[in-house]
Amino acid sequence: MTNKSFQRSIRFTKNEWDAVVEAAEKAGITPSSFVRKSAARAAADDLYLYGGGLTPELAELIVRTFRGVHLLAHLKEEELAGSDRVELFNRAAEDARAAQNKTLGANHSSKES
Repeated sequence: MTNKSFQRSIRFTKNEWDAVVEAAEKAGITPSSFVRKSAARAAADDLYLYGGGLTPELAELIVRTFRGVHLLAHLKEEELAGSDRVELFNRAAEDARAAQNKTLGANHSSKES
């Protein structure tokens, strides 16, 4: 049984179409096939729209940034030891861990930091 296809007309800006052509060439497929496959994946929630989403590169950058900040924060915590600002610091550190876990999901526990 063959699936019936339907032709549709859509519009792109020059910059959008240039990006589609470039991406299609990298994927080794035609621009129309790229658009079809990308739209189907987006409809199936396999693709983030509007340039959003957390790429592996961005996740790694967040982890590295968090580790650097964690190191600096630990040094500051030692400096504040015994002062009345330690509790404020600890609450800020917990908020930062919660934000990282929310952004990266359960796969990137703050214990990796």
